[in-house]
Amino acid sequence: MAADQEPGTQRILLIAAMLAAIFALSAWGLRPPAPEAANAPPDQFSAGRAVETLARVLGKGTPHPVGSDANSAVRDRILQEFVRIGYGPRVETGFVCNPSGTCATVNNNIVARLEGADKTAVLLAAHYDSVPAGPGASDDGVGVAAVIEIARALKSRPVPRHSVILLIDDGEEAGLLGAREFVQSDPWAKDVRAVVNLDARGTSGPSLMFETGSANAWAARLYARSVPHPPTSSVFYTVYKQLPNDTDFTVLKAAGYEGLNFAFIDNVVQYHTPIDSLANVDPASVQHQGDNALHSLLALANADLSHIALEEAVYFDVFGHRTVRLPARWMPALGIATILLIGFEMGLLLRARRLDLRQFLRGLCAWLLIVSGTATLGFILQHLMQLSGALPVNWIADPAAIQFTFWFLAISVAITLAVLFAPSCGFWGLWSGVWTWWALLSLAAVWAARGTSYVLLIPAVLAAVAALPGALLRSGKFEEILTGSAVVLPLAASGIVGFPIALLLYDGLGNRALPGIAALIAFLFTPMLPLCVDFLKIKGVRGVAIFWTPVVVVFAAGFAALLMPPYSAQAPERVNIEYWKDADTGKTQWIIDPASGRLPDPLLAAASFRPPTKARFPGTQARPSSLRRPAWTILHPRLRFSSRLR
Repeated sequence: MAADQEPGTQRILLIAAMLAAIFALSAWGLRPPAPEAANAPPDQFSAGRAVETLARVLGKGTPHPVGSDANSAVRDRILQEFVRIGYGPRVETGFVCNPSGTCATVNNNIVARLEGADKTAVLLAAHYDSVPAGPGASDDGVGVAAVIEIARALKSRPVPRHSVILLIDDGEEAGLLGAREFVQSDPWAKDVRAVVNLDARGTSGPSLMFETGSANAWAARLYARSVPHPPTSSVFYTVYKQLPNDTDFTVLKAAGYEGLNFAFIDNVVQYHTPIDSLANVDPASVQHQGDNALHSLLALANADLSHIALEEAVYFDVFGHRTVRLPARWMPALGIATILLIGFEMGLLLRARRLDLRQFLRGLCAWLLIVSGTATLGFILQHLMQLSGALPVNWIADPAAIQFTFWFLAISVAITLAVLFAPSCGFWGLWSGVWTWWALLSLAAVWAARGTSYVLLIPAVLAAVAALPGALLRSGKFEEILTGSAVVLPLAASGIVGFPIALLLYDGLGNRALPGIAALIAFLFTPMLPLCVDFLKIKGVRGVAIFWTPVVVVFAAGFAALLMPPYSAQAPERVNIEYWKDADTGKTQWIIDPASGRLPDPLLAAASFRPPTKARFPGTQARPSSLRRPAWTILHPRLRFSSRLR
């Protein structure tokens, strides 16, 4: 009996070790590089020098929203930094409005230029205004310091082919106003062909290249060839295009500039808060942001910008060190070929009576139940965690335990249902059911969201190719090797392309994404379903231990998540306190808006706050019928308006 059990046990343990290694490498690939010291070579980016610059720029670290005296002081310190490293910066002034109607006189855009061999230019951009709630050390003080440090490093490098324009703009937080003013009015704007933009949505983490211009394939190729540590994915680019989020790159891209957009997104609990401070800036993230920007800028500044093809690519990084790129136009052909090859292999298996129709249909049902069942249980578990108080806000102080809970929930559901279906499906029934779904969904992704298609298509292609010898040949001596390769290769590919996305989902979306993360992990683990037939061969304590280990981890991690405090000194509860005054009645009120929906005890003890019973500005939800529709008269071509009622 032990001899019969040993091969199945070994194969399961090897698969588990392989997936654990891929997970570890995926997490390692998302770590930013070690920061360079302040005495690094002058032509290199140094986080040590950049953080020193940031400290001087921030001064006392007070908030500096657009139009404030503190913002003017920050502007003056940035000008001093440019002069110190040998540039002659100028300040741009103008009046601008965004599409939502927010207008302001932007008088703090800072522009400098490094002349290249020709007048055509590339732009390096960041914004320096902060939100009123915090000093904006990471959003976007790090970007400002990176621009200054890169400007210094460029002085120690050969003259680039194209000129480099350095833009540190104002009014981004108020509606991308500084970027709009630059493209509308700055005389250098007409020289720009491409841009590198720097921003942040957190205070740490890897610098992600998450958006390109319209020439997606061209930009991804330059990025892949020039950046040494390039975490990116066309999934980011595809998804971001559908979101209502904006950065200055949105305006610059609309102006016709090509290029790259970078940001780091970890520790979002500190984003737009008083603790987005110098003390919480991660030097490793500064280094990564600066390295990415410097190498990308140099690649653009020395590229041929006269003929840029507007083509799309599908791309992703492998463990943060290599970027794989495929022309997007290849994806439909690959998807169709994969479906045809899997269909051919299933035909061979049916003809040889190694697979029957009922096994195939049960395999289809097993896959569907695993993914949908995991999503359903994920929603239930998320709701229970919220009721217990473990998830009072969308981002908690220490999310590791809750993430492990949902990852292992997916693994437990996948293994449990696969073992239940294994006797009636067999190896090839589960294999054909899994890869039929993958192939069909990959083709759907090719047509609906091509940038995401590689996550499904690359494992499906490998599955189809790896299974061909096993479908054509039946040899008792080599059958275990042939069937094993039909599972191991696509399963490894599934982890390599899928785990980094799953790891970043929590940073991007928080606890609201937990059911989706669980469903994604279940999806990525379904390639291993055929090997769950091995569980049927393992008896006794060894089989119980292997089978129940993921379930035990779910309960242990879930219990740990219940014990973890949701807040900490570095991740306090967000509470917005606002003072409102009605200009018509003169009435005033304090409004408290806690992120958790529950007032903290000290605030309850301080005053008798009541739940709101009406809108903050009564009467603004409906227009009084006595007012006539306003008519607008354009007084100035640069969006200055007057209005009169008629």
